[in-house]
Amino acid sequence: MGTGTDSGATPLGGLTLHVADVERSLQFYRRLPGVELRHHEPGTVARLRIGTGWLTLLNLEEGRFHVRVDCDDLDGFYETCLTSGLDVPPPRDMPWGERASLAMDPDGNVVEFGQPRD
Repeated sequence: MGTGTDSGATPLGGLTLHVADVERSLQFYRRLPGVELRHHEPGTVARLRIGTGWLTLLNLEEGRFHVRVDCDDLDGFYETCLTSGLDVPPPRDMPWGERASLAMDPDGNVVEFGQPRD
């Protein structure tokens, strides 16, 4: 999954938009050339593959978006975060087929660190 660093992080892998209506947003984004729907829970979440990146449409009231960072070794990345003093939740299995840790930056933006489950 990309070129990793010693910490296990790779370049930005995707963006999650917090939307009021997942189905309406999904109709819009699926019209873009090359977009593939990879996971869909009607009314809740849709994950789209666009080239090598991901766009997730998530029905949430708070916030506008969150950033995703792909990790080659999420558990190692998590340990590195703890060692450096970052308060990051432990990774967990997500229903859309990956492991992820969702953290908040100082301004309340969600930062997702994720790795596909094999």
